[in-house]
Amino acid sequence: MTIYFSSNKIPALQEFSLYQRQAILTLAQAKFSAPEKFILNIIKLLLLLPPFLFIANLQGLALAASVVVVLSAYFLILRPIMLYFSAKHLDKAIAQYKKSEQ
Repeated sequence: MTIYFSSNKIPALQEFSLYQRQAILTLAQAKFSAPEKFILNIIKLLLLLPPFLFIANLQGLALAASVVVVLSAYFLILRPIMLYFSAKHLDKAIAQYKKSEQ
């Protein structure tokens, strides 16, 4: 299991531009099954709920700094998970993208 932090590191997507990779990943994410969507949403909830409960008690500069840290960590953790779930749907999404491009 390889963990990718960026879509340009995925071998199947290296030949595409940033815009094309985003479109293909959107197509792949549309192919998620209900259990995959459920698991992904539970992961998001588990990542966001504790920090925001902590942030609710902060004020001023500590609040702003905490929000920046939480959002950064959210994207650093969630992006590889999204790419992992999308990987098994990439072949179909690439085929669909090439078909719609013509």
